[in-house]
Amino acid sequence: MTPAGKLRELVNFQNRTEEDDGFGNITSGPHVTIWSAPARIERLRGTESVMAGRLAGSQTVAITIRWQPAAATMTTDWRAVDARSGEIWDITSIEPDERKSFVNILAKTGTA
Repeated sequence: MTPAGKLRELVNFQNRTEEDDGFGNITSGPHVTIWSAPARIERLRGTESVMAGRLAGSQTVAITIRWQPAAATMTTDWRAVDARSGEIWDITSIEPDERKSFVNILAKTGTA
């Protein structure tokens, strides 16, 4: 269990909007913040790989938030943004705990 004192960071959870391109087609728009939550951010591991002849690094983080109804709407299409530093993570996994008191989110930065 994570005590409330460990939720020291603020994370914005964002999803893409849908826009009309002017020709009647629906396209993906920019990311917008849907909701925010206090969180604990724990950096897990970093990796490097060579893609197209360039070295690319990625960092995996575990984000822990208190469960709230808005968390049930989140999918792996969303992204998390550190409200203070602006660091962006692509969400890869969303796992509520057994009592539905906290949600553990795995996310990765440095992905294309």
